Amino acid sequence: MKKIIVYILTAGKHPTMKRISNEIADAFEALDNNVVRIYIEKQEDRQLAYDLMKNGEIEFSVGLNNCVYGIYTSPGETMYKNLDTPYVSILLDAPYNLTVDNIGFDCKNHFLCLLDKSHLGIVKKLYPHKKFYGEMFLPLGGIAGGNEDEVFSRERPYDVVVSASSFSSGNPVRFWHEDEADKNFIRILDDVADYLLTEPVSVAEGFKYVLNERGLYDDKFMLAMIPYYFKVFRYIKTVRRAKSIELLVKNDIHVDIFGDGWDNVPIVRDNIGKCVRLHKGTSYQEALDLMARAKVVFQDQAEFNNGAHDRVFSAMLSGAVVVSEYSSYLDKEFSNGKDIFMYDWKNGISQVNVIKELINDESKRLSAAVSAYGKVNERHRWMNRAQSIVEAMAILRK
Repeated sequence: MKKIIVYILTAGKHPTMKRISNEIADAFEALDNNVVRIYIEKQEDRQLAYDLMKNGEIEFSVGLNNCVYGIYTSPGETMYKNLDTPYVSILLDAPYNLTVDNIGFDCKNHFLCLLDKSHLGIVKKLYPHKKFYGEMFLPLGGIAGGNEDEVFSRERPYDVVVSASSFSSGNPVRFWHEDEADKNFIRILDDVADYLLTEPVSVAEGFKYVLNERGLYDDKFMLAMIPYYFKVFRYIKTVRRAKSIELLVKNDIHVDIFGDGWDNVPIVRDNIGKCVRLHKGTSYQEALDLMARAKVVFQDQAEFNNGAHDRVFSAMLSGAVVVSEYSSYLDKEFSNGKDIFMYDWKNGISQVNVIKELINDESKRLSAAVSAYGKVNERHRWMNRAQSIVEAMAILRK
């Protein structure tokens, strides 16, 4: 029986990396796979991984983003350049988010797991000269906070929790207005941003809509605009997070916000001590534990409007009720108004009012939490994601 390598990151740009990479390894082991954990910061572990793969002992390897990029077997030659062993990248964000880094590096059999259905095919356009082994839609799995045996019996001192950072230094700006090179695209980029402020869709879908409205249907127009995705992504992610808090404030819903950068956001700063209690940022584990002490976890979708991120599933596994920005994927996976409650940017003011009911009606909240927990427990743990990867690799080996 061949082994599976899972790369463990103990440091990195993203605060989730250590916990998630270990959860992935645990999930493959729970499925009776022989897992080799490679601590990527250790030279001896990197050498072991290379030797095992070169000797044909590894079925496939798994890591977050492009964590194996920069591992060289000789000057200028990355470890995976000539190895047949597939490397499965589980992306933690959109492929056009610069924090994901270069996923077009030399890798003979590079397979991608993407968080949003609209991201499928984007990577091939980002890296047109790179041939990928394959790709699949695979949202991150959920991780329960607190003692899961007490998920429906523990005290929940927080009514509404938001656990996320803000990247704004005040009022966010449309960065493309500041660059002379962008001057011919300002109207297009403004139209995309305006569309994303009213419609719950991803950046990729926003660009497609705006270009199609101009009669530009050919893929080469989408391809030409990809370098601008991140600028719009950075802007809209910041604005949407502030708008989501504004929905709460306008409904006089009190919220505890845990995350850095919010003291610079006017709607938050002006309502501290009124509707808003602002706390410092937390570690990933602390964020999970907060969900286990919250009645409602309120969130934006971080532009994954045809997919999901792990906060949705982790909150549900922790017994909290999720009130989330709309996602067509979540709308299919759950029952909106029963085990998840979603809002959009046109009707959000009235839609988030359900939070008051969830806080004041214990039976309604508990019913929603129990229903959501059951669905996530069955379909959205890391074990489910590991099984999907195993199946995909088996198909590609045929």
